[in-house]
Order: sequence, then structure tokens, then C-alpha cells
Amino acid sequence: MQQHRWLSLLALAIVVIGTAGGTTWALVFRTVASPVNLRAALRLYRRDAHSLTKSSWGRLPRPGVYPYRSSGGESLSILGESRAFPSTSAVIVTDGSCASMLWDPLEQHTETTTVCPAPDGAYAISSTLTHEAIGGSTTNATLTCPGTLYLLPPHVHPGARWSARCLLSNPHEPVAITGLALGPALITVGGQQVETQHVRVTQQFSGVASGTSPTDYWVIPSDGLIARESEQVDVTQDGVHYHQSSDVQVSSLTPAQ
Repeated sequence: MQQHRWLSLLALAIVVIGTAGGTTWALVFRTVASPVNLRAALRLYRRDAHSLTKSSWGRLPRPGVYPYRSSGGESLSILGESRAFPSTSAVIVTDGSCASMLWDPLEQHTETTTVCPAPDGAYAISSTLTHEAIGGSTTNATLTCPGTLYLLPPHVHPGARWSARCLLSNPHEPVAITGLALGPALITVGGQQVETQHVRVTQQFSGVASGTSPTDYWVIPSDGLIARESEQVDVTQDGVHYHQSSDVQVSSLTPAQ
């Protein structure tokens, strides 16, 4: 679950309009895409890794760097800005009382989801953080949520529903979120089938930003690892429309450390 903000775009447009030439437009609004390979992700993990004692894992995924297959991209309506995500990317998992799962496809785009074990087999999302630099604007937006925002609800079963109201930091406004359990699903990882629970978590924006962000997750119930994530974002703010369509799936359950 992520959120996307471009608060400086309008101000940048005003500045650029006051300057001369299309070259200036291209320089200010150019979209850069710098893929992060597994080696670079591993360096980041080793720099920031916590203790790797087994007692800290609990019902959480083993810490390390997991390789993922990825596809899709993102775009802004202004000047036709767009970029693709790399075909391979990494998720960096760090340990503690909760698990931080950082998807790091580009230096200019990262998404962090913090997942905590909860009673009765549940997993709760305590917060998300999105870092994004696109179209000349760099933003960091945090979404903080109560313990009732589940990634997996207690005693998960097909058709189970849940909801929560979270608080977005940039802009400062509430976000309504609903969840739906779609049922057990098998995905193939390294030639083997892995049991997951398929859920859909949808963000509804109705403040400064408007639009929706439904995200499908395939979660391994034994440790809460997000084995696959399919995200669709359509949000408009200050007259600028942002679209993201991405799909990532883990290709090995043995993380590099």
C-alpha cells in the first residue's frame, strides 16, 4: 500500500513557464530511472541490518534481500512523463518486533511496508513510506495506521472484510482503506508451489488528492512475507494525474544476507 505526492509540480511549472525554451522544460521535468540491482540492495541491507537472532524473527520473514520479478511502470499526465520498472528488483527485509519490507526497484522510487504479527494468525500494517522523484519533484510520504489495518485479518477466510482510517503525512489528511480476503492461492517460486492468502487492500483518497489505489497481495501466512504484489494507482492532485501499474513476485524464498 503506497501513496504518491507531487506537491512541487505546480510551482515548478510556474517557474519554468517564466523561462525560455522547450529545452528548459525538458531539463526540469526529465524523468530519471536508475535501477537498483541485487548487489546494491545487499549493500544497503548490510549497512542497515539489525540483529539476525532467530528469536527476533518470530512469525516474520527471515531478514535479507529477496529477488523479485517485476513489471510495469508509472506516469504523470504533465508533459507525458513516464518510466518503466526493471524486470528484476529486490525486496529488503529487516527484522525486529515488526518486519520492514522495502521494495527498491529504482533509486527514484522506493516503497516500504511495515508488517507486524497480530493475534489469531493476523498481520497488521502499521505504516508505509513512499520515496518518489519524478517530473522534477521529490517527495516522501508516510501513511500511519491503527492496528486494525490488516494485511491478513484474524482467522482469514474468503469474503472476510475489514476497514481502517489512516493518516497521510504529505498532504496531511485521512485516507479510508478497505480490505477483502479473496481466498487461498498457490504461486510458483523456484519451481515449487507455495501456499498464500490472496487479499485486496484499497486506498480511497478524497482530500487534496482524489482517486483510488487498489493493491492485491499474496501473503505467506506462516511468516507474513508478501510473495506477490500487484498495485494499481490512479490519483489526481493539483490537476496532475499519476498512474502506476506494477506487479512483483518473489523468485526465491532464500534471502541473501
